[in-house]
Amino acid sequence: MMRLSPSLAHFVGRQSGGRRRRLLFGHVQACAGRLGAAALSPLSGGNPSGPAKPVPRGSANRARGFAAQWAVLMSACLAPLAALAQAPSDLPTLPASASSIAEFVPSGWSIEQQHSADFGRNGRRGVLLLLRMGGDAGSAGGNGGMSPARILAPLVRTRAGYTRVGQNGRLIPRVDLASQEDPMANGEIAVRTGGFDLRLGLMSGVGSYLTASLKFRFRLEGGCFRLIGFDRLETHRATLATQDLSINFLRGTLVRTSGNAQSDASQQTRERLKSNPRRCLEDLPSAAEFQPL
Repeated sequence: MMRLSPSLAHFVGRQSGGRRRRLLFGHVQACAGRLGAAALSPLSGGNPSGPAKPVPRGSANRARGFAAQWAVLMSACLAPLAALAQAPSDLPTLPASASSIAEFVPSGWSIEQQHSADFGRNGRRGVLLLLRMGGDAGSAGGNGGMSPARILAPLVRTRAGYTRVGQNGRLIPRVDLASQEDPMANGEIAVRTGGFDLRLGLMSGVGSYLTASLKFRFRLEGGCFRLIGFDRLETHRATLATQDLSINFLRGTLVRTSGNAQSDASQQTRERLKSNPRRCLEDLPSAAEFQPL
């Protein structure tokens, strides 16, 4: 497996055992290193890069002030991780088949997006549903609250109505809207004959200048919507440095590209996939956790 991209480390939700602890500690350590200078500046004569001066004995108020400021900074560091730990649970299982689209929408959920395409290549137009929990489809999450739980559900048309071909309630991650942008704010769903694409944006307002745009490409094949392509475009908002990854799972190839958004110059390498397991829509974890290699 490839090492998680630094930009996505801020979006890691549930991981297992020691690896999860290492990722979380790395996030907090890096964030504290960047923000700690602000907390230390009053103790270093206004020079954040200089050595911190010890707090004089008896300066209880100053010490308490420093402790309070440090607590605020650490809370900011931990906020994205605490939010992502709240992964959706007990999501409903949609009906396997139904005569109408409305029957696939659980109580308390609504249709956020609905797209039509000939997925089965048989002249019958199926439907791709993006369902969201709570509220109406046009409303954003609560101010400072969590982005809504979402379910992707592709339906193929049959003579009796519609048949669901998998569902996924993990792929679009839930985030704390007080510190991160809703992945669907700049996201997009595009359908085509035989399949669809899902594009998501990951951007943290706390502890990182890095942003990522992820694109998942699916095709109806062998009774499931198989993942056939994946693109990850990363940008550092301060330096505009870029790191891109593009994988074609059908050909078993990947392309890595590095450069800068201010320049046309770039470096590119091509590789063959060492392992290429078949993945279906329902098999995929949160986009923040997805390891393509």
